[in-house]
Amino acid sequence: MTRQTPKSAEIRIIGPRQSGKTTYLATLAYFPHQKQVKQLYAGMEITPVGEDAERLGRMAEDIIMQKNKLAGTFKTNIDYLPFYFFRIKIPSIKGMPPVQIELNTRDYPGKIFEEIPLPHKQSEVEPFIDDLFTANAWMVMLTDWEPGRDKTLYKPAFKKLCEEIFKKEKINPEIKNLRIAVVMSKCERGELWPCRLDPEEDLFKVRLPETYDLLKAKLSPQRLKFFACSSFGVLNDRIEDFDPRPNRYIPDDGSISEYNAFLRMPEQWQPYGLIAPIYWLSTGRTLHDHRL
Repeated sequence: MTRQTPKSAEIRIIGPRQSGKTTYLATLAYFPHQKQVKQLYAGMEITPVGEDAERLGRMAEDIIMQKNKLAGTFKTNIDYLPFYFFRIKIPSIKGMPPVQIELNTRDYPGKIFEEIPLPHKQSEVEPFIDDLFTANAWMVMLTDWEPGRDKTLYKPAFKKLCEEIFKKEKINPEIKNLRIAVVMSKCERGELWPCRLDPEEDLFKVRLPETYDLLKAKLSPQRLKFFACSSFGVLNDRIEDFDPRPNRYIPDDGSISEYNAFLRMPEQWQPYGLIAPIYWLSTGRTLHDHRL
């Protein structure tokens, strides 16, 4: 039997505040639905490696599973941001070859993404931009629940990032291989859940049209792909016991719901779309099981 050579993936996760980046990573580390996934695909494994990644798993167990909310990542010096390491084993799925991924990732404070297009913030943002280009892949997590962000934040931020890409790839041709996964997070929401199967057409093109048009005009299909993801998922997506209500509850305290959603039923925690963006960013191939 031929021994697989693990694929190394260096990924940066960026996006605005409250887009769910830290919750996504903690969910990946905890792998709450591993029993169900392994029943479908024997040999699927996600293993956090090292103190920082293991701490993410403990955060999921001690905070999210207890129906509490993770704190966001506060703006700090780039040198203080941890790297998270994961070993991910994906068996053969629908004819795709098995793969082992050695993932090295870090997520940025959401405020950095929001400052990318601001001219007076460029000196503060520059170290993060430089770090972005030390990776071979980016995962950009967005939401659509705040009106106006499509035009006022997402489009300007991507315009600036695309300018940086084109400028830097003239100096370093390797940057032409950069892949970017744009992910609609929190897709457990009732108005998003039915659209998760074709996120490009049914989510981004419809709900973030200006950002979508810019990305399609600037980036080739080889380096750009759209995904839907939910760290919480719905209560049950099995046909025989279908319950599409979001697996989250919102405190009745008058706060903005998207800032204060908590896991509703920990025993039914089944995330959606955690692995698919990583798989594509690492291999260039699409994982044809939308649940993963």
